Amino acid sequence: MKTKPMFQDKKGLTLGPSRLTLLAAWFFITFTNFSFWSVAFKVIGTDSITHLAFIAALYVLLIVWLNQLLSILLLPWLFKPVLSILLIGAATTAYFMDSYGVMIDREMIRNTLMTDHREATELLNLKMVIYFGLIALLPIVILWKTKINYQSFLKEIGKKLLTLVMTVATSGAVGALYYVDIASFARNNTYIRHMIVPVNYVGAIESFARSDLEGGKVVVTPTGEDAKKGSKLLLGEDKKKTLTIIVVGEAARASEFSLNGYRRDTNPELSQQDIINFPHVSSCGTETAVSVPCMFSKFSRKDYSDSKGKRNENLVDVLHHAGFDLLWKDNNSSSRGVATRISEQNVQNLDVPGICTDKECFDDILLYQLQDYVDQLKNDGVIILHQKGSHGPAYYLRSPEKYKKFLPECRTNQLQDCSRQELINEYDNTIVYTDHVLSEVINFLKKNNAQFDTAMWYLADHGESTGEKGIYLHAAPYMIAPEEQTHIGMIQWFSDGFLNRMKLSKSCLEQKANGEYSQDNLFHSVLGLLDVKTSAYDPSLDMFKSCMQPDS
Repeated sequence: MKTKPMFQDKKGLTLGPSRLTLLAAWFFITFTNFSFWSVAFKVIGTDSITHLAFIAALYVLLIVWLNQLLSILLLPWLFKPVLSILLIGAATTAYFMDSYGVMIDREMIRNTLMTDHREATELLNLKMVIYFGLIALLPIVILWKTKINYQSFLKEIGKKLLTLVMTVATSGAVGALYYVDIASFARNNTYIRHMIVPVNYVGAIESFARSDLEGGKVVVTPTGEDAKKGSKLLLGEDKKKTLTIIVVGEAARASEFSLNGYRRDTNPELSQQDIINFPHVSSCGTETAVSVPCMFSKFSRKDYSDSKGKRNENLVDVLHHAGFDLLWKDNNSSSRGVATRISEQNVQNLDVPGICTDKECFDDILLYQLQDYVDQLKNDGVIILHQKGSHGPAYYLRSPEKYKKFLPECRTNQLQDCSRQELINEYDNTIVYTDHVLSEVINFLKKNNAQFDTAMWYLADHGESTGEKGIYLHAAPYMIAPEEQTHIGMIQWFSDGFLNRMKLSKSCLEQKANGEYSQDNLFHSVLGLLDVKTSAYDPSLDMFKSCMQPDS
């Protein structure tokens, strides 16, 4: 019997589905997994024939396993569309992993889906276009020009069974020779599963979809409906109202604050304010989509999940139940669902001369017309300001020229094209500008001390990697996240009137400031600080409790 030729004149390439599937598996493992192989070479080593042989066996094993998965997934009529989608996803994933050292898990998918168009635009560059062209576009063009030569149904089933047999046989052979090495490699490097393209992002999308859709329609459970103001707020009609501003920072790691001992003076203005600095604070997550809803929820980091965050009211809801006037003012993408039931303003698209450019507004916009809002407050007020802060990779866009203290700075979103010092300079300039913004928030509150007892609490959402160990940005899986992504800045300021009103000892807080804290403390500490009585309050997580005299 004559076999059909692999190549047909004037009709392009012709391949059977089994050969094309194997070719696709080889392509993915070889050309979209540079980050994985870089880690594998470092962990396994290349200093002996034994190590090189193990790497070669691992290479064969991954191709065989992926070939088996693709043989199940790539069915007739869906073969080319599905493989095209996989190639597009692989090109995008490979680019971000190779460029920024990120890993792909469920939370990274959630964070990606919550990225707005402005943030997404900052990530586009020539290198990304090249990745897309070589890893996605070119293979897709070749794929669609290739004729897939299907045989009868029974023969195709037979080939899939043969593929399964070969997978089992190869796995058995490699396992017999390297089982201990493979088990040790996987067990000691659990994060490695987040690095194998395309399995990592397909699995992450599946996990995200399952967690996001579980339970069907979201029903929000009330939290703290019994909340009411305590006597420190209610006694005496002649008392001032209270005004508290919570500033949610963005990607501000604690190690770059000179208040925490950083060698550069990144906090020139706050160092002149009567603040309390907390040098040992950890975040709930490593990305905004996790940390912001988590820090405002009643759950600790270990108990928090995205589903719980969506299905339970949070701190701003409890304060609303207690009778506070609330405003969420955002110069970032959004409140991540925290402020959906209160007043929420997004100001990043305003056009205010001196504060906004044609690309974005600097964080001073958060104070724009805020006095008008404060002047009409009828109750005690809580304002949450959500910064753009140190959002990367285009850090240079986050600080006005006046606050670019460290030069030269990197002026591109292709961080690897800049020197290490230029990258540090542009990031540090964002901290200098955040220092200015926070000092201006304090000055704003001081100007309102005649009519309010005032307080400010600054807390970053997560930290940031700036090239340490080849890792950039944030959103690493928390269990393996570097300290740069979880160690965050936190600062508090209180007017004398607020301290006296709440019977809060500033000297006591200063003594406690060097303790270990986390975003777990925010929910319960704010309730304790503002004298809110509710069954949702947990005094064990209130960082102010031991420094505050009880109600008289």
